[in-house]
Amino acid sequence: MNEGQKIQRIFSNTGLNVKEGDKILTAHLVRNKKRKWGRELVFRIPLGRSFEDYQSKINSIQDGLNTKKRTQSLDFLALKKGDFKNIFKKEKAVQKEVEMSYDGMLKVKIYNQHMPSKKPYAEINSKDDWKVPIGVTRTETIFHDFDSVYNMLVGGAVGGGKSAFLVMAICHLLKTKSEDVQLTLIDLKGGVEFNRFKDCKQVVSYAEEVAQAKEALENVLNEMKITLELLKARKARNVIEAGIQHRHFIVVDEIGELASHKEINKETKKLKEECEYLLSNICRLGRAMGIRVIVATQHPTADVVPIQVKRNCDARVCYKVDTVSASMVVLDSAGADQLPINPGRAIYKKGAEKVILQTPWLSDTEADQIIEPNLNSESKECVEEDEQPPRNDFDLFEDTPLS
Repeated sequence: MNEGQKIQRIFSNTGLNVKEGDKILTAHLVRNKKRKWGRELVFRIPLGRSFEDYQSKINSIQDGLNTKKRTQSLDFLALKKGDFKNIFKKEKAVQKEVEMSYDGMLKVKIYNQHMPSKKPYAEINSKDDWKVPIGVTRTETIFHDFDSVYNMLVGGAVGGGKSAFLVMAICHLLKTKSEDVQLTLIDLKGGVEFNRFKDCKQVVSYAEEVAQAKEALENVLNEMKITLELLKARKARNVIEAGIQHRHFIVVDEIGELASHKEINKETKKLKEECEYLLSNICRLGRAMGIRVIVATQHPTADVVPIQVKRNCDARVCYKVDTVSASMVVLDSAGADQLPINPGRAIYKKGAEKVILQTPWLSDTEADQIIEPNLNSESKECVEEDEQPPRNDFDLFEDTPLS
């Protein structure tokens, strides 16, 4: 069987056929094209089936295409030596990977090479403007332009790479836009991720508690009012038209800690409600004033991410999650639950377009090298004092009978 026939057989064996009277309807192969990276198959699916039905069977499809098979090729060196017993050499079977998408037709891409399991940040060439590297596919590096799509939602289970991605994105902004970026960092996991940035000169607000988060968001709202008056004076609709170079990024790690619905303490509940309201307004209105928002959660449930925040995050990055419902919260579709258990593997969604990629990995040493030049002067002095070698210029005294 060729790959198209094999996939149709897998569809049948996994229960994706539809019975209509006396007929059994299956996905109809419309196109089978060879590509540089592998092969692309296009199917018309029967009425009554959804893309999610097929997406849920992706592991069965991939395993079916990778049944053990070895190919043989002619060994010209053995032939030249007259070693006719070994003129054919066995080659390892290529492990194929599958991606699926839907745009009215079911598209199945079969790749002959693996997605990189790790991509060092140092290997990625920086882009101009407000473009942050999201990751690499088998064929290209994907950047996200925050001057095109302003807000981003990041989700994923513990250990998937979500917090590492946030640190990389912040470091990238410090490295490429150190003079133009401002940062409000809200780390509601006790400061374990963002504490390293709090003394950077670009950080205008830093919060580890809900009360601090409320104050930080209020400061952003006041900044928006000032910027709005400036835009009116320049008769511009947004900071891009006004020629304003500065951008203010709000990065929230674990937005679930701002969820008010489960809070028992009345005072804390009120604070969280105010934070939700402020953040929703900023996401909805801040784009024209140069405000960019990145919110992240390791608990992607419908009651954790405020609906106004989610609606205004047109960019999504989702790492491996445990359930289809968690994938639906972040991506509005299944898929992230089917990702392999590989740190950094994620689905990037911009509008209706989705792509599986490997997000960049930035080591702690590299992060510190980027952060150090951006520390304010007082922090630099403290770091230099801590790093001074022990003195060895003290006087040496000889032992005497009295010593």
